[in-house]
Amino acid sequence: MSEILREVPAAYYDGSSSRCRAVRLSAAAGRFRVHGEGVEREGALETLRVSERLGSAPRVITFADGAHCEVSDLAGLGLLLEASGHGESCVVRWQFSMQAILLSLLALVLLILAGHEWLVPWMARQAAEQTPRALVERLSNDTLKAFDEAVLKPSRLPAPRQEALARRFSALQSPDARPVAIRLEFRSAGALGANAFALPSGIILVTDELIALAGDEEEILGVLAHEFGHLQAKHGLRLMMEGSIVGLVTAWYVGDVSTVLAGLPAALSRARYSRAFEREADDFAARMLRVNGISPARLADILERMEAGRERKAPDDGASESSPMDYFSSHPLSVERIQRLRGG
Repeated sequence: MSEILREVPAAYYDGSSSRCRAVRLSAAAGRFRVHGEGVEREGALETLRVSERLGSAPRVITFADGAHCEVSDLAGLGLLLEASGHGESCVVRWQFSMQAILLSLLALVLLILAGHEWLVPWMARQAAEQTPRALVERLSNDTLKAFDEAVLKPSRLPAPRQEALARRFSALQSPDARPVAIRLEFRSAGALGANAFALPSGIILVTDELIALAGDEEEILGVLAHEFGHLQAKHGLRLMMEGSIVGLVTAWYVGDVSTVLAGLPAALSRARYSRAFEREADDFAARMLRVNGISPARLADILERMEAGRERKAPDDGASESSPMDYFSSHPLSVERIQRLRGG
């Protein structure tokens, strides 16, 4: 037999009792040997299962029959394994390599960023396209009900005026040739001010304050065209899905989506459109207005007026930028948006 490389102290358990025996491990010619306190056995290295390193915890060498040795001398066992030809897997080696750990952390950060930037929006877009119409209706109605109970009051706008605005907008031509199938809902928002908000089922919520703020009907049509752009691209539903994607995936895995669905209306009411969504809706509105002989600058005009009104709000008037019915909470404004609408 080849020369024994070295010996390492260990605790031996025979697999059939709790008795612990002090033994020593050695290796030679590709075989492991255990001897001490009435134990004398050996086994081919390839038939043994050697646990991975885990901090300072003892490592375990298990025989085919269930007997095993616990080794606390990690350095000594490492040398014994190395000398006997036992190689750690690359995963185990990486766990103890600072360079590999740092590279893994960097890869994880990049993966998270890529997922946030591309994967989650893609998943949300697919989910929005596949969401049943009945569910979309339910979510929109529940959201409208939540608004009505929390912050809105019945509209004071005369019914004939409401009907005239709805007819005027429905008569417009869409730039993508789709029918302008929406339902306008008018409400009074009080101190929360001028606002418009598209719900995924095709409801556009318009406040009396927005109507009062508008210089003329074309400005109102501009806002409605912008909201219609959000509806056509399913922005509200996609944004809601993005915010709930982790919960949706978890619910899909465990087979219970009821708790997620219950929270979606609240998530929709708190959603803030991204600048990319706003640009897309602005571009759609600009095309739609031009098709119907209206300058996109009319939308820019009312947006500018709404921003000026928001800046004049007193700090203690009970409204804030985080209010779900503050137009610029869900529609972030920028000088760039107004310039683009005016062709600047």
